[in-house]
Amino acid sequence: MNLTSETLLLLKNFSAINSNVVIRPGNLIKTMSEAKNIMAQATIAEEFPNEFGIYDLNEFLSVVSMFDSPVLKFDPNMKFVSIVDGKRSVKYFFSDTSILTSPSKDITMPPTELKFTLSADELNTLRKAASALGVTDVVVSPSSNGGVTAQVTDIKDSTSNAFSIELDAKEIPSDTFNFVFNINNFKVLAGDYEVAVSSKLISHFKNTGAEVEYYIALEKSSSFGE
Repeated sequence: MNLTSETLLLLKNFSAINSNVVIRPGNLIKTMSEAKNIMAQATIAEEFPNEFGIYDLNEFLSVVSMFDSPVLKFDPNMKFVSIVDGKRSVKYFFSDTSILTSPSKDITMPPTELKFTLSADELNTLRKAASALGVTDVVVSPSSNGGVTAQVTDIKDSTSNAFSIELDAKEIPSDTFNFVFNINNFKVLAGDYEVAVSSKLISHFKNTGAEVEYYIALEKSSSFGE
């Protein structure tokens, strides 16, 4: 088996969510953060033959990157994988999946009240603003012109500096809302996203250019309605 550059990039992204991963048979891979506030899943080009676990995904990717054209040859008993490129090879052993953090079931999104698009440029701008201002809160709320705005700020500090950007909203609730995210939870693959937000404190980020999606929890400081 050869891993495409797209799959390697996706696995690198998943390693930022959780350092370990459980790969199950087929072409759907999932991961979940240790805090269980981020869950991601993606459909890839490759079909994995059996279930196996990788304890340190970054280490595994570093090993794969040692080779120009790596070929993965799985042990029939799924104890290890041989990464081969010509005369060079590495035997990489799998981990016990029972000690790794992985999603045990699919997430069913509750009804959503707000939908908007978030471009790659807008997402990068929010991250840069959070870094420049030294804050982590992203508050999505109604704007003065009847639309939706995302504000990077510190909700615990009434005098906090704040950066705002207007979002392209697809659905806006008639109720008042302040949906609060932690910018550190936006561990998503680069690209444009369709975002749906539920007052049940969960959101769904769907990449418009790749078969990858994320479920990201909102902060408990969020509010909806009166």
